[in-house]
Amino acid sequence: MASSSSGSSIAAPEAVQVLVSLLADESPNVRESSIASLKDIASLSPVLVLDCCSAVSRGGRRRFGNMAGVFQVMLYAVGALDNKDVDSPFMIKLAKIATAEIISSKELNTDWQRAASGLLVSIGLHLPDLMMDEIFLHLPGTNSALPAMVQILADFALADALQFTPRLKHVLSRVLPILGNVRDAHRPIFANAFKCWCQAVWQYSLDNPSYPSLDSDIMSFLNSVFELLLRVWAASRDLKVRTSSVEALGQMVGLIPRTQLKAALPRLVPTILDLYKRDQDISFLATCSLHNLLNASVLSDSGPPLLEFEELSIVLSTLLPVVCIHNDNKENSDFSVGLKTYNEVQRCFLTVGLVYPEDLFVFLLNKCKLKEELLVFGALCVLKHLLPRLSEAWHNKRPLLVEAVRCLLDEQNLGVRKALSELIVVMASHCYLVGPSGELFVEYLVRHCALTDKDRHDFERSKDVSGNTYVPFQYKRSEVIIGTLCPMELRAISEKSLLLLTITIPEMEHILWPFLLKMIIPQAYTGAVAMVCRCISELCRHRSSYCDTMVNGCKARVDIPNPEELFVRLVVLLHDPLAREQLASQILTVLRYLAPLFPKNVGLFWQDEIPKLKAYVSDTEDLKQDPSYQETWDDMIINFFAESLDVIHDDAWVISLGNAVTKQYGLYTANDEHSALLHRCFGVLLQKVNDRAYVLDKIDWMYKQADITIPTNRLGLAKAMGLVAASHLDTVLEKLKGILDNVGQSIFRRFLSIFSDDF
Repeated sequence: MASSSSGSSIAAPEAVQVLVSLLADESPNVRESSIASLKDIASLSPVLVLDCCSAVSRGGRRRFGNMAGVFQVMLYAVGALDNKDVDSPFMIKLAKIATAEIISSKELNTDWQRAASGLLVSIGLHLPDLMMDEIFLHLPGTNSALPAMVQILADFALADALQFTPRLKHVLSRVLPILGNVRDAHRPIFANAFKCWCQAVWQYSLDNPSYPSLDSDIMSFLNSVFELLLRVWAASRDLKVRTSSVEALGQMVGLIPRTQLKAALPRLVPTILDLYKRDQDISFLATCSLHNLLNASVLSDSGPPLLEFEELSIVLSTLLPVVCIHNDNKENSDFSVGLKTYNEVQRCFLTVGLVYPEDLFVFLLNKCKLKEELLVFGALCVLKHLLPRLSEAWHNKRPLLVEAVRCLLDEQNLGVRKALSELIVVMASHCYLVGPSGELFVEYLVRHCALTDKDRHDFERSKDVSGNTYVPFQYKRSEVIIGTLCPMELRAISEKSLLLLTITIPEMEHILWPFLLKMIIPQAYTGAVAMVCRCISELCRHRSSYCDTMVNGCKARVDIPNPEELFVRLVVLLHDPLAREQLASQILTVLRYLAPLFPKNVGLFWQDEIPKLKAYVSDTEDLKQDPSYQETWDDMIINFFAESLDVIHDDAWVISLGNAVTKQYGLYTANDEHSALLHRCFGVLLQKVNDRAYVLDKIDWMYKQADITIPTNRLGLAKAMGLVAASHLDTVLEKLKGILDNVGQSIFRRFLSIFSDDF
């Protein structure tokens, strides 16, 4: 080390020795800082660090208080060694230090023991035979360190399958003789080791396709282990032993002969399925093993399937409810387990579907017809997953699937509705949605886009807790079953689905247009208007080059609302500038795109005026700062409506528009502020009509629809009467006189006071 400016110096080994001694400091922060510093030095000078660490390791834990820290630094330093710097005698010395510590204690899985095991694995990555020879020295007999030594070999197999697999025979020949004496408490460690060793074989074969098959000795060893695990360990009363044994068997099923596998199936399949009565972690492990078993027994290239579909039915019926398990707490580690389990279940179904596509299709459709919501939900999720992957095999099944899904459209369970919404998108992408049935499915999505906060509150009040707790396993409270899906989540999924149909699937254009126009009018779909308008805008944006086709498409359908009905509905729904999904902005955008449906001269006017209206509502936070924003906005709407009628300047069209207005009073309740705005729009319209009889008739209609006991409605009616009076004062006065004669002076005065205050 270079000298300091003062002339004093500390030799590099001495500095490292100081850091090593600090590994035993009482302060955890000091120990952690020392480990970090030593690792930094080890990356540059691993031999120096190893020399200093080995010096303090000679006395073991009795002399040095933090052997875990020492071993952590050593395994890092060994990993940093270049192959040319690896000294075999020194590595033997380090290996013996590590094994001496391991065999000196009966403890398992302590920090220092894991670190010592890691050091041996790190040595094995450089010198595998040296490390294994050291391990093999401690395998014979009843050594209490046997489980730790076996675990080291398992860790090494996972760390370096390329070097471990050619040495598998030596490992098995030494481990098998001691299996009969393994206690129950240690069996999970041995079973896990067999799992890791088999995984290494699979990895090695993938990396080396030309690698020859396992020789007869290894196969004989594996066959013996397989039978022991299947007939003895997997039948243990200890759940950990059973679970670890099933994991190991799941890795071995592809390595044993098919004759042995076929003989094992009657015992192995029920053993795996029995684990689904346990918790989610265990169900994931069981599903992984089951997937491997299905691949080996059904999808193997070595011969025909070992299981007929009838035999697989119980397996598939057990798996379906597993699809339903989800977790809404993403911070919980179980969330990833639930997602992994879901994916593994889908892989199991795909494996079966590749061999028995028609049988599986019938199986899933039959489950859709049942009244058990968990099975219906599971079947729909599996159909969604398999449809793109088995589309060719299921091509001629389209009518059956469409009919099965159509029969579920009235299902009330929110989870089933969610699965249906997602399945509809997949069906659309594979051209399943055609003609009237296609429109039916689109309307299904719109219906759920219209869910409101009121639906959420109603759901929370009526939610049957007991009905939401049926599950195939014993799950923790943090896990969510399909019944607890929130209506707002369903709405978000349906909105996303409808938008995907519009933007990503060109074949849906002929279904969506002009059908979506029909979805604007119904009262039940008011909450979906923003998303419907957005989708229509997307369609029109792509069809802008052939507006004549667009107009003709509307005229050809008698069930599509006429432009007058659309205009009234959209203008009234502009009322709330703060509505979710930027409703006002979406309506204004779609009006610009729909201009070809209206008299030609209004298009240019909207081109100028609509951007101004959109600018006013673009910043909702700024809008909220103005206490009179609602009044200002309503006035802007009325002016836009009035000026549009002036520009159109077509008496017949205005009369038709008035008829449309009368039909839409039923869309709003009397206490709905939209009803008041509708009064005002009707007043503007009647102001521009010259037919006195028509005006009188519509004033009468307006009054009958109003509820003047509600202040908002009364004010809207008063403003409407004032607007009509600007052109038809005599007619309005005649109507007011009739009101006076019929309802008495008290109500009339209350009505007139509002009327006179505003006009």
